[in-house]
Amino acid sequence: MQAPWNLWFIAFTGLTYFLPVALWLFKWTRRNLWIMSIACISVNIGMWLERFLIIVPGLAQKQMFTFDWYTYAPSAVEITIIGGTFALVTLLMLLFSKVLPLIPLYDIKEGDILKTEIKIGRATVPAVFRED
Repeated sequence: MQAPWNLWFIAFTGLTYFLPVALWLFKWTRRNLWIMSIACISVNIGMWLERFLIIVPGLAQKQMFTFDWYTYAPSAVEITIIGGTFALVTLLMLLFSKVLPLIPLYDIKEGDILKTEIKIGRATVPAVFRED
């Protein structure tokens, strides 16, 4: 990678690999929802930068059949498409979370005490967990 793309590559590598792995090393960070959210967002940003680095540097180089050297700059349409893509993914994630539960029902039922005692045959035993 040559300048100015080398700084974008360093940002991509740091956001996609080094920051999340550093956050996943310690148990207290894996249990913290906010830190895990930051790790997930950094991976998403890093993966977007990877796709950006695959496309844009190749378009910014002088081509064999062109006679002028130029630097790539996204147009308003391209910026709108990127913004719309982010908005569509966000909308689909929110709709998905409304239709399907994010937390499995088994995990919710696991903590509920349905009855303190259940009857098995003639014996009454303390209930730890019971499936309905």
